[in-house]
Amino acid sequence: MKKLAKMSAKSKYFEAYAAVMKITLRDGDASEEEKGFLQVFGKKIGITSSEYFDISENYMSYKIIAPYTFDERKEALYKITEIIYGENLMFNSTRITWLERMAIAMGFDPSNVKDIVAKSLALIREGCDLESYKDEIKKIST
Repeated sequence: MKKLAKMSAKSKYFEAYAAVMKITLRDGDASEEEKGFLQVFGKKIGITSSEYFDISENYMSYKIIAPYTFDERKEALYKITEIIYGENLMFNSTRITWLERMAIAMGFDPSNVKDIVAKSLALIREGCDLESYKDEIKKIST
């Protein structure tokens, strides 16, 4: 009887986290703040230590798959902004630049991504819920 190799299940956000890491590290100019944030961010979304190591060693091999619908993009930006705002690991200017790169990679229009990120941070700072956030971001995205 053959033994079946045990396949370990990947964390729910494994692929999304791999994409975030690739976007952050691919140009080779990530700051120490950003690298530190990646570790904390991974833990926050359930990435295991072994998954973190695997992704960090092979981040260029993962695809960047942007959220398909506009609502999915808004929800993803909400979640990532909420985490980055709650973890005070980056200076404000680094946080803004990083969020702008993430928003562009998610599929937001580069021509108004600065406004989207500024509004996103302001809404999270105010404790905005997801539905209100999506409505507000829609106002400046159309």
